[in-house]
Amino acid sequence: MSIPVVDMVLKSGLMGKLIVGLLLLLSLMSWALIFARVVSLNRVSASNRRFGSRFRDVRALPEVDRLGNSELNTPMGQLAKIGADEYHRIIGDSRSHTKVRDWSFFLESQFTMAKERIDSALSGIVAPFDRGVFLLAMISSIAPFLGLLGTVWGIMNSFYEIGNQGSASLPVVAPGIAEALITTIVGLAVAIPALFFYNYCNNKAERAVDEMEEFKELLTVRLRREIFSAFFTESQTRQQPQYASPAAGGYGP
Repeated sequence: MSIPVVDMVLKSGLMGKLIVGLLLLLSLMSWALIFARVVSLNRVSASNRRFGSRFRDVRALPEVDRLGNSELNTPMGQLAKIGADEYHRIIGDSRSHTKVRDWSFFLESQFTMAKERIDSALSGIVAPFDRGVFLLAMISSIAPFLGLLGTVWGIMNSFYEIGNQGSASLPVVAPGIAEALITTIVGLAVAIPALFFYNYCNNKAERAVDEMEEFKELLTVRLRREIFSAFFTESQTRQQPQYASPAAGGYGP
């Protein structure tokens, strides 16, 4: 049992076969990329949702270090780990710099450094989200033009055969027309899925980046709040008067 499309490809000329072969190669590349990107982006979304629900139960940033590796290896987990590291760094710097006169300036400087590090880390974390997606855009743009090239080539061959044989009968023009049609069909079959999944993956990646941006803002606000809370608690502790116990005669003249 013969398949008409396969027969059309086999009976086409060398140029038609080359174009169809190149389109099939582009199709394999696009489907491999589609599968990899869809699986990766779905995994990122699912892992971020799990970490986000777990992070809401974390009472303080230092507790992030106690989470499991599976949670810390998620994109949000990596960012939260950096936030926890910055918390420890700021607390450590404040305790080692005991001669600071303007603590508000000191803290703002520390927060600026922490925010720059978190921003830099975020850029590195989200960079792989849309990796390779631009290739789908290129394939969706190139494939129709390759099909159009095959169309023009097949029609040109048909006119050449008409002039060469002096006849416009169906056996004369059919091979060229078939070559023109099959390259057009294959070009569209390659371009349409590539364009669809380019938009799908691009939208999915943008949503993942937006979620990471929202989490970064939440992490930055929480870092500032917990640092201020730690400073306030520590300053209150230092300012409490130390009374001697009655047994030691602390209330006597």
